[in-house]
Formats: sequence, structure tokens, C-alpha cells
Amino acid sequence: MLTTTVAGRTWHFDHSIGHFVGPQGYTYPTPIAMTPAGTMYVADIGLAEYSGAGGLGSKIYKHRIEDEFLGEMGAGDLKWPEGLALARDGSVWCADAFHHRIFGYDAEGAPIGDWGEFGDGNGQFNRPSGIAFDADDNLHVVDSLNHRVQQFTKDGEFLGAWGTQGSDEGQLNHPWGISFDNDGDLYLADWGNDRVQKFAPDGEFLVRFGSQYEEFDDGGSLKRPADVAVDSVGDVYVCDWGNRRVQIYYPDGDIICSLQGDAHEFSKAAQQVMEVNMEYAQAFRRVNPVELIKFGIFDRPRGIAIDGQDRIAISDGGRGRVQVYHKDHDYLVPQFNA
Repeated sequence: MLTTTVAGRTWHFDHSIGHFVGPQGYTYPTPIAMTPAGTMYVADIGLAEYSGAGGLGSKIYKHRIEDEFLGEMGAGDLKWPEGLALARDGSVWCADAFHHRIFGYDAEGAPIGDWGEFGDGNGQFNRPSGIAFDADDNLHVVDSLNHRVQQFTKDGEFLGAWGTQGSDEGQLNHPWGISFDNDGDLYLADWGNDRVQKFAPDGEFLVRFGSQYEEFDDGGSLKRPADVAVDSVGDVYVCDWGNRRVQIYYPDGDIICSLQGDAHEFSKAAQQVMEVNMEYAQAFRRVNPVELIKFGIFDRPRGIAIDGQDRIAISDGGRGRVQVYHKDHDYLVPQFNA
């Protein structure tokens, strides 16, 4: 188990889930949503990104965070799943950027409704991406190419919108992931501006992250951030997609540390592939051990979700897997006597 301890906080790498195009594997996992108890939904863009035909492998996988496969949903409906969120009743909602539409499923995967259309008017979308439910169970949708956030009921009734394109405080440029904290404030991955911004629920600007906007670089800079999540004590986790890492910040935007990826052992699904494909296994044995270490680090981390125990699931897009960490609130740094 690999451990990161900084500023009185400790994270342990636990395990990885999935394997690139293997049994219960992914092609390119994108957003993640998770229940407080650790039931995890992972959207996989499949082969649809590279094809003119819809539905070639795009779906949502359901797992326990401990790596128990529970099922799948959305096959045939989805093409570019870019946002996932769970409603209070356990239903699963997905933003599909290709169809400019929101799809809903019950917890077992049965369709329960869909809504939305292309455009820039109220209730219309241009490449919807991150989605999140607020405390009132209303859905906030990041309308990426319209550079705004829209709010709806689960049934698709339009409630409001805010946001304009630009780089000033409070303005957006191709926003992507979204998350709420326990106070109801929301964090938005402002992808095109290489930053995260924090807003009040009504869209009032509060603070921005990304130290390239300051006079010095403290290690907290971002390059094309894709998603954001907040843990039980308010620490903010950002999928720093362009820099291939996850950045962790205090709520005011000061940097705490980075996670680089630690999946240096095979996942259960990858081990199954190794056991039935001798040529695959032999190829790995021929790789220089130093080079093998590179397989453990993140390659385009895309989505992140945190459960009620502060277990952190990160979709490792370029590796076709999910890496799981947990935050240890009782960890004591070992003391060594001279």
C-alpha cells in the first residue's frame, strides 16, 4: 500500500478496477458517480469517440468500490457520456455530449426518461458535460460550449442559468466537471481557462484555483482540468487532465499535494487477462521493470468521485481503469528514535 502524508492528511492507494478492453474493462472511462456507501457508476465512452455510428460500447458500469461488478446500463442510448450524477431516490443521470441530452435510469439500469436538445436557448445544450444534484435534488448541468451552467428538475423543467464566456473572474471557457460541497457551494472545472472556480449556488463568484494566475507558482497550477470533487472536510480534488495528475487543495485554493497514480499491481480484471493470454503475460515479463512503473501513474485522469468514507475513485482514462484511494483520518506518522 502506497501512502501520501502531507499537512496532517494521509491518503493510501488501495486498488485499481478494470482493464483496458478486457473482461469488465473499459475503453475510455469518463465521469464517475458514487453513493455514500460506495456503489460506483462509471461511464465509458467506448469506441463511440472514434466512430460515426452511435452506441459502439458507450455505457455505464455499476460496481462496488471494492471491485464487485454489479451490472451495466445505457448501452444503445449513449455515445459521449460526459457527466454522471445520482439523485436522492438513487436514480442515475447521464449527460451525453453527442446527443446534447440528459438520460435517466433507475438504480438497476432501466430507462426512466430523457430530455434536452441542441441549441443555446433555455433548456437547450451544446455539448453538456458535468452534472451534479444540489441539496434540493435539482440538477445542475455544465453546458460546455455555451459556457454556462443550467439548473433543472429531474424531469427536465428549466429553473435557471448563469455564466458567460471569458477569462475574467466568474466567466467560463469550455467548463467541464462540477461538484457541490457540504455548504452548497459549487466547484467548476473551467477547462479552457486552466483553473477551478468556486461559486455560490446562485452563480456568485467566490474564488479561483490555479496558481498560474498568481505572481509565483506554488505547484498548484492546472492544465485543462476535467473534473472536481470535495471530501467530508472540504478538501478539493481536481483531475488535472493535461498534467496527468490529481491536485488536492484547501477550500480557499491553496495547494496541499498531488496524487500521481499508484496502480503498480494488476487489477482483478487485468489479472484475469494475464491468466488466459500467455502471449500478453510474456510480453509484460520482457518489459524493463523501470518502464513498468510508468504503467502505475495516471494517463489523462478524467473523472473523480468520493463516497461517505472518503474513498476516492479516479477514472484513469488513458489506462482504461479506475484507481481507488482512501483518506485516513486516524493515520499517525511513524516516529523513529535516534
